[in-house]
Amino acid sequence: MMNSDLSPTPDHPADPVSDVPPPDGPEPRTRRTPVPVDNPGGVELAPYTIPQVPAIGWDPGASPRRRRIALGLLGAVLTVQAALSLRLLAAAHPDEAAAMVAGRQQLAHLLHGTPVTTDLVDRVHGSPWLYPPLAGAAADANGIWGARLLSLGFALLTTVLLYSLTRRLFNERVAICAIAVYAVLQSTVVVGFYAAPESLAVLLVALAAWTTVFTARRHPALALLAAPPTALACAVAYSAAFAVPALVALAFACARPYHRAGPAALRALLAALGTFVLLLPYGILGKVAGWSPSHGNAPGSAGSILLATLRWAGLFTALAVAGTIAYARREQMNEHDAPEKDAVPTTRGLRALLGATLTVTSLLIPAAHLWTGTSGALFRHLGYGMLLAAPLAGVGLTRLVGAHFRHPQLGILVWVALLALGLEQSALRYQNGPDSGRLLAVLRAHTQPQGRYLTEVDGLAEYYLGSVSKPEQWVSAHTGTEYRDGAGVQHHGDDGSVAAIRDGWFTMVVLDSTAPRATDRALSEALTTAGHYRLVAQFTSPTGDSSTYKVYLKH
Repeated sequence: MMNSDLSPTPDHPADPVSDVPPPDGPEPRTRRTPVPVDNPGGVELAPYTIPQVPAIGWDPGASPRRRRIALGLLGAVLTVQAALSLRLLAAAHPDEAAAMVAGRQQLAHLLHGTPVTTDLVDRVHGSPWLYPPLAGAAADANGIWGARLLSLGFALLTTVLLYSLTRRLFNERVAICAIAVYAVLQSTVVVGFYAAPESLAVLLVALAAWTTVFTARRHPALALLAAPPTALACAVAYSAAFAVPALVALAFACARPYHRAGPAALRALLAALGTFVLLLPYGILGKVAGWSPSHGNAPGSAGSILLATLRWAGLFTALAVAGTIAYARREQMNEHDAPEKDAVPTTRGLRALLGATLTVTSLLIPAAHLWTGTSGALFRHLGYGMLLAAPLAGVGLTRLVGAHFRHPQLGILVWVALLALGLEQSALRYQNGPDSGRLLAVLRAHTQPQGRYLTEVDGLAEYYLGSVSKPEQWVSAHTGTEYRDGAGVQHHGDDGSVAAIRDGWFTMVVLDSTAPRATDRALSEALTTAGHYRLVAQFTSPTGDSSTYKVYLKH
């Protein structure tokens, strides 16, 4: 039976608060406004306060469930990246062919002592003993597909390392956004299926950055662990020197929240000194210091370089810069080192330092190409800057989406735009060259076992016409010719090529309009004035750009 004392009566009104005397004396009582509730028994209800909503929707500590979901998304991103690269079907590009031909000869020299007879070894802007033998072995196993699958393996490992280092810097959500953006970029898709040293160099830069982040909390001497992959990256491709300043600064920026300024600076100093010492053997340091983006690459106007940079990296760079600014202003989403339980003492200055360190390389590389006036290989070099800026691009994407996925449509819109650009630009990159199939058909028809050939299209003839010619019969116009004329005068480089054309020493000459302008102009003038050669074929790029092949045959 219900207790009658609980029923509302005139002596016991339903509002119990009105009869309670104030605890502090005669101040007037505050009467609550009755709120209609489903409480027919008149039972007094405890007051209820809505708790504050957290900035993130998960515990910042380790979570096996969240880790499993993140790894599943990582696998999905890797699948998309591999699919985007594997769809790029085309014949070997000159740079790829040069790397494979040089690699085969280097590998044969290492294994059997066979002398290296091709001058394409000098065409590879990196140590001829590192990437070329790997490409040569892959080409021996499965031709151009083998070499490109090797690059794809390097690219996928790079994405895995990027996920891991971003997760350590921030959290799984930022890491997934970072690799989702990075995996669809033109540079990532193309270099991931392009037999060039940059594919391995980018992986080594990612390994150096991961090592730096992984050892940030530990003893400063462990910063030396990042020196070997950094030095090896520079030796594999001299262009990796673009990333060295950022990697050294990263050693300081990552350690500063956990150490005083002195030990953090010591880490950066050790990383720089270790890299410097490891580059000293075999004169690699001098070659890296003397390298320039203009070496062996096509020139370009400032307008064309800026336009190419905006097309290939504009939206991504804007996203990374926006992420840097938003992260420096406010750490609103607990993004710093969220996988760990202990708090990290970050300040606005430290967050700005980390963001600037990671994004500066993406701005440095276009500036260097503008300074040297060359657009060749820009799409490959941009990969270093995009790799390092990807964590901040992930932050920018998460800030667009907002806490609790408040605006997912904005994140989806940006990612779809990047995907569409990557699809179109990577497809155009593989088509962006003259018709090499028609060129090879002409060369095959005129190649002789004892002929001598000068070419600005390095590697293609040596790779595809190995059954009808030897690599030493083809002389690269980029490295020039060692030639002694009838008067006994020894000529070198471009002067040697011009003198040999003037005397009719070459059987055939192949020109490429994307070759260095001075060399191409000198050879064209020599062919016109010598009177020994006639133009037998000319092929223009099917994409409508200015790239053209010309084949001259001796009378």
